[in-house]
Amino acid sequence: MDHKVKGSWLIHHTNKLQNMNSQGAYQNTFVAGKAGILLSAISESQETVVSNDKLEILASAANINIGFELPILKNVLAEHELIDLSESGVGVLGITTSSALQHTSNIFESLNPKAIESSALDLAETVSIKPFSSNELSEEISDKYKLARAEVTQLFHDSEQIGFVDVENINANEKVLFNGNLFRRDSATKIKSVLDSLNTVEQSSLNELTLMLKRNSCVSCNDASRILGTTLFNKVNSIGFFDINVVSNHQEEVGFLTLPSAFSKFSNSMVDDAFDLAKAFVASLTYGMTKSDHARGQISMIDKLLGALIDGREVGPVKAIGQDYKMLELKGVVSIRIGMKNGRHGPIMRLLKKKLVSSLFKQLDRVM
Repeated sequence: MDHKVKGSWLIHHTNKLQNMNSQGAYQNTFVAGKAGILLSAISESQETVVSNDKLEILASAANINIGFELPILKNVLAEHELIDLSESGVGVLGITTSSALQHTSNIFESLNPKAIESSALDLAETVSIKPFSSNELSEEISDKYKLARAEVTQLFHDSEQIGFVDVENINANEKVLFNGNLFRRDSATKIKSVLDSLNTVEQSSLNELTLMLKRNSCVSCNDASRILGTTLFNKVNSIGFFDINVVSNHQEEVGFLTLPSAFSKFSNSMVDDAFDLAKAFVASLTYGMTKSDHARGQISMIDKLLGALIDGREVGPVKAIGQDYKMLELKGVVSIRIGMKNGRHGPIMRLLKKKLVSSLFKQLDRVM
């Protein structure tokens, strides 16, 4: 399995394990995934130094426990020479999202993972290509990873209960395992049941919104609710049919919808959006284009804005930068400071993860 794909599955599995009371047999998966999440949160396109205060803020935003998990993960990253530890903070090498995934995979392998952990990653990748019955996969996995029959049964049980894969019952002794390459669809059976229950008008409204998202990639929750109606909007969101990113500032909170597969066009959707960065970035840009007024910093020339960010130039100062990009700052996508530029004073923004926005820039006519 490609290291970037394996790293993506490790992030996916770790996010699922966070919802469990115990990680059980998947401790190495959890440690490697958490290390990858932390590395992505603190990394920039160029070498940088992150203070202890900022490190804790970034770690908290990435759902990493400051008192227990952070010290362990810092040591793991230092052992792999990905960060330099000091009393005041950590030095971070230039890391992209893609390389963070590769490092996540390398960390996992260095932990001598159990066979059931490696097989769980392989299983998720296999059933994302096409659905397989549990009987079809049982012997193959047993032979490949030297698992006893009871261990294979445990693997299938864990994968279903934790959410590593999607499962549908065929009969009492056989299940269909699948994924479809969309991480957030936790219950395909529930989705199918809800979609099958829609009447003709509801199906038409849902198709209208889906086509709009395919054209524009990002639609506000208010517009989506207007198209679907409140009842249908709540129904499809309850099954994770869309992803929602929220842009929050002093005036309001506005949610934006994207399709779970919105960024697969850039290459492999698992690799490019494993850390949920692209969708959060597009949500903030869409807010700036559609909701901001001129006084606070409306985005009118998106191509020039993205070009400046990719070139490493600072943009601003405008009030919107200090308010609309807080989540992106917490995710380590941008840095924001208060300063002077072109005779004006206010919040100024610099891009930290250039490769992410470079992909958006190349696909600008399709994204915006």
